[in-house]
This record gives sequence, C-alpha cells and structure tokens, in this order.
Amino acid sequence: MRIQPLNDVISHWSKLIENFTTSATKFYTAVEKGLERRRLPEASISRVDWNEGGVLSPNREYLRIEGSGFVYDVCAAPFGTGFFFSEWLTRKRAEYVFYYLGTFVFGAWLISRFLATILYSGLQNQPSMDLSLLAWRVFLLSPGFIGSVSLMIELVVVGFLARAGFRGPALALGTVPLLGPLFDRLFMPITYYNLDTAAMFRATVHAAVLEAIDDLTTQKGLRALAPEDRKPEYELVPLTP
Repeated sequence: MRIQPLNDVISHWSKLIENFTTSATKFYTAVEKGLERRRLPEASISRVDWNEGGVLSPNREYLRIEGSGFVYDVCAAPFGTGFFFSEWLTRKRAEYVFYYLGTFVFGAWLISRFLATILYSGLQNQPSMDLSLLAWRVFLLSPGFIGSVSLMIELVVVGFLARAGFRGPALALGTVPLLGPLFDRLFMPITYYNLDTAAMFRATVHAAVLEAIDDLTTQKGLRALAPEDRKPEYELVPLTP
C-alpha cells in the first residue's frame, strides 16, 4: 500500500499501557460502537493494512475513519509486556485523479457542444442581422465564451457534489494549478464553520478512542489515563480542510 507522506499529517497521539494486553479487534469494535453512538456525520469506517516497513514487510491492521475531508488511522498492537495505541490524523488525499479529471474534461466538452447548439439555433432565428447582433453572435459563439461558461457549470456541479459529501472530484480538481485554487476560493473557502467541523470531527473520534481504552483498562482493574496522556502529542500543521 502507498505510504502516506508526513506532510499530510496534522496531528498524532500515542500511548503505551504497560502490563496490559487486549485484542486489537476487540478495541476496534469498541471504537466503532462509540462512533455509531455519537452519530458522526458523513463518516465512513473501514479496516486498512499498512506496511510495517518497506517491501515484503508484514502488514499492520488499522481502523480508518474518514469524514469532513480528513482521515483518522487508529492502531492497536501489543508491544513487549504492554499494549500500544496510536492515532494519525491526516488530510484526505486526492484519489483517482486522472479518472475524475478526464470525466471533468469530457463533461465540459459535452456542455460546450450543447451550449453552442442552443446559442446557434437561437441566433439563427433572429429576423435581422445588423452589426450589433453580428458582434453578439461572434462573441456568444466564440470558444472563449462557451468554454468559460462550460467551465463554470462544471465547477458548480463539483461544488454541489462536495457539499453533498462526495469530495472525490473536488479533491482531484484541487491538484490542478490555477483552477484548483480558483475552485477552492469560490466553492470551498476556509470558514469558521469548516474549522469548527474539522475540530469536532477530531474531538469526536479521539473521545471514542479514549472511551474504548478506558473501558478495556477498567475491566482489567487499571487506572484511567491521566489528563496529560489524553492530549495529542504534537501538531505538524494547522487544522484546515
């Protein structure tokens, strides 16, 4: 599996509990139940395998929670006589970029042909053709005008899809120079609401993880984690979508 670059990492948290053992599957199930009870919006939960090292190295199963443009990878594994827990919060990366961009270009072409047909038919039905009308016809049928309108229609469609929770096309579009920043500025600007949503997503997942750890350690008669052990160890970059 492709390794997630560190420049996508936002924050990390980990804790080794000594003289404690449990099952990673049992822990992941407890976290999933905690998230279901909290009804995390627009979230998908799955299991993924990450390589422990390079080629031919063993895989380690992680619990993955995706939502609000972010990805949480949660790990649980034995380490010596203890058990290790960790979280990695990363931005969701663009996937299937060539597929989405190819679909975007083809869609823009179809829209441009449709607009050209409609405009040409409408202008042909005009009773007279004076100079002003001729100038408008040249402008409206020009590739620049039709292409610009088609592009804006495509951007609006991708923006609506992103608002509906389907972020794949928007993430792929964000990789395009000039067009990506324009799309983000028009349809996906960073707002207080976006930042609050991202913070709530992180807090909700982290709370479910801590709750599962507390339940498992309490069953073994161990003390709950101290307040200083509950905070993320570091943040590499600001929390922005």
